[in-house]
Amino acid sequence: MAVSVYAHRGGPARAPENTIAAFKAAFAAGAGAIECDIRRTADGQFVAFHDASAARVCGRNWKIREAQWGHLKTLRVNGQEPIPHLDDILNLMILRPGRDFYFELALEKESDAADLALQIARAGVQGRAFLLAFSHKTEFLDAAAAAVPGIGRAVMPLFPSRLVRTAMRAGASKVCAGWIDWPLARELFYFGAERFDFKAQAEEAEQEGVEVSAGIANHPRDVKRLVELGARAVWTDDVEMALKYA
Repeated sequence: MAVSVYAHRGGPARAPENTIAAFKAAFAAGAGAIECDIRRTADGQFVAFHDASAARVCGRNWKIREAQWGHLKTLRVNGQEPIPHLDDILNLMILRPGRDFYFELALEKESDAADLALQIARAGVQGRAFLLAFSHKTEFLDAAAAAVPGIGRAVMPLFPSRLVRTAMRAGASKVCAGWIDWPLARELFYFGAERFDFKAQAEEAEQEGVEVSAGIANHPRDVKRLVELGARAVWTDDVEMALKYA
């Protein structure tokens, strides 16, 4: 069975994270989907940005939620690429039919998630857009689905157990399991995957119409191991590497 490769933050191994340049490069390399982080500015604009502050990747200690879009759009990620506005992403989705986008919700209010869903729906791409939230923050997914019933929902479990139950509780058709960039997080994931039979869970999920993906796999050994564990898609920062070993 073919395993898909999805680009975490657009695949920053080839271009600055969460930028249109990264998204285009990931799709060109063969990524089936892209994940980006979505925040809202002080003047209500949605932008793709992971951190709460622009300090790490743009060199300005501006909090995204307190900054105006007119100021943020002058910055460059890693000194190279502009911060994408939601409109830029939606235009790219329109031009790339058949490719999916995951929007990880780094939002303040449930109403923000509803507004985001409405803007996605106005672009007509809600069938290929998946709003992504951790399993303890699914109220944001509920708010988005109340505004746009057809919007895709994806959930990130805190631990790789009860994946189907986690998806059903969130009303999600996608489960994005794996680890975050914390000490021992990857080891904890693999412990849980073995303890709770990740492969059997992935098979059960598929029967229920739920796709299980996993990552972030940035080394061939992790790509291979996630495939062996039964992940239907692998998240990575390096799309070309992952495609080679998936």
